[in-house]
Amino acid sequence: MKVTLWKRYLALLLMGCVLGGSVILFTYGREMEQMMLIKKSLELQNKKLYEENLELKQNQRVYRKKQETVIEDVRASVLTADQKQPLHATIVVQVVDRVEKDLASLKGKKVEQVAEVHQVLHEMLRRREYILSDRTTVEVRIKTVVISRTLHVFVTADVIPDDVWQKIARNFLFLPPYISI
Repeated sequence: MKVTLWKRYLALLLMGCVLGGSVILFTYGREMEQMMLIKKSLELQNKKLYEENLELKQNQRVYRKKQETVIEDVRASVLTADQKQPLHATIVVQVVDRVEKDLASLKGKKVEQVAEVHQVLHEMLRRREYILSDRTTVEVRIKTVVISRTLHVFVTADVIPDDVWQKIARNFLFLPPYISI
């Protein structure tokens, strides 16, 4: 009987190992199957989000192409580095104001339209003369134009020396007459 008890205990041990192993495999197998299903659903969600992202990027490119950039502001700058005598600050301010007023009509225009006709800007400010508030004549020449949402124009300004007789004549023309008719 001793031999059979030993075999019985061994058989019970083996049956316990097989039964325990199958329970563990069954439990972990279910968990593994659930994890695989979750992984598959996450992959599908990732693929869907990736496609949506590509579609949004494509729509954004189309929108940018359709979006018309317009000139929102006009700025002028007077370059004085190449002159022997720098201009007085009031002259610079008045020249900037006049140039910005002349180019104010370009506000609201498409950037592409202005870029196509940049030669007109060069012709417009090629040798422009302004008579300032103190009767000084200033010649403005265009140097550089930067066309973007802000149209930035860089110009040089030179004061044109007036003849003394021309100043006197100009002053007499603006005096009120002595005798009213």
